Amino acid sequence: MTDRNKNTAVVLCKWQPRLAAELMALAPDVYVILDDFDVQHLRPDESVLAGARQVYHVSSFDSIEELANVAVDLTLRGVEVGRIVSHTEFSQYGAGYLELLLGAGRDAAPTDPLRHAAHRDKRLMKQRVRAAGAATAEYRSLPATGDARAAERVAAELAFPIVLKPASGFGTMSTVKVERPDDLPAVLTDFSFEPLLRSRQLIAEEFVHGQEVCVDACWSDGEALTFVVHAYHETRLGLTDRQRPAVGGADGSRVLPEADHPELHAALRALHDKVNLGLGIRHGTTHLEAFVGPDGTPVFSEVASRVGGGWIPRLLSAQLGRDVWENLARLSVTGHCPPARPVRPYVGAVHIGPSRPGVITAMPGDGELAAHPGVLDWQRVRRVGSRVTMAHPSEWCLFLVLGADSADEYEQLRHEVAERFRIETEEADDVRA
Repeated sequence: MTDRNKNTAVVLCKWQPRLAAELMALAPDVYVILDDFDVQHLRPDESVLAGARQVYHVSSFDSIEELANVAVDLTLRGVEVGRIVSHTEFSQYGAGYLELLLGAGRDAAPTDPLRHAAHRDKRLMKQRVRAAGAATAEYRSLPATGDARAAERVAAELAFPIVLKPASGFGTMSTVKVERPDDLPAVLTDFSFEPLLRSRQLIAEEFVHGQEVCVDACWSDGEALTFVVHAYHETRLGLTDRQRPAVGGADGSRVLPEADHPELHAALRALHDKVNLGLGIRHGTTHLEAFVGPDGTPVFSEVASRVGGGWIPRLLSAQLGRDVWENLARLSVTGHCPPARPVRPYVGAVHIGPSRPGVITAMPGDGELAAHPGVLDWQRVRRVGSRVTMAHPSEWCLFLVLGADSADEYEQLRHEVAERFRIETEEADDVRA
């Protein structure tokens, strides 16, 4: 491997303070693009931004006009962009558009204008990975909830139960399981989209039984430098189906070490190779999700060309033995990153949420969390006074990263912390139940 981005610029999309600082420490030319949310809610550190060559501000990464303006300014400056770093769902389409305009990061498929769309739209994604030989659920496109002809095709051609979800969705938002064809018209009539989801097109796919697993990997020239396999304690759709809060540490995931699960790792590596081939992935980070049936065969669900969300960045930091954002910065600038050195033999994480919607009135203190054996790290996403609707399982409150010396010890630990650490709420008239 070579230092593939040496002497070229790096463009960072959206604010992440540690990632920005690490990129600026490694690369001589870093350009930062912030959107309204970054500026108004995350309040970027001006001392860190001072290290950037230029900071651009756009209203949204969905604004092609504003992103085109950024691309033009970089072009007029004569900037050679070697890597565009996008670490969130909200900038994925915009980052892909910038790659097209600037000719950056497209070495695997330099003439494919839909490449970045295939990394977000689950319909095109599944079409391409299936063509590369990956097993996926059968699916159909639903361009609109009111498209009667498309709905009839779904009912006639798919085996029920099916799952309806936004074609460019994330976080299990607006995801619904439909048990029978006769139920489909009513589900589509009542279907609602979370405000964060802009597109109203859907994918309908056959329900896949099995354990839901993830792979978070770093790639350079097609080689996996890190390959972290972890399994959800309970499927994301299962959490949605129950219509009640997760108990016993069910909301979270645990790393499955290769030494304990060699056949699973081998099967997932083979699957990921096909996915990478279909989507032109050779560099950067990926977050892949799949379902593993009783025979051990993984069925592809979806993949994102970014670090996993929720608790996963902190879980990865514990599993890699270093800050995940440092890892991403090194990979982006040099094409290299060190091998994983887990801080404990068995690492995982759980999300602690309230038992009912409302206004948060009490949360565990830092001292309590630090004193509990096995709690390695934590992150507060909401604080006392925040409102929680519990509209979907990705409405985060508190993440705990856990470490243990055995799989059994980890299982005991995750149930223990879920029982001990609680988030209390009071009902509020303006909180949706």
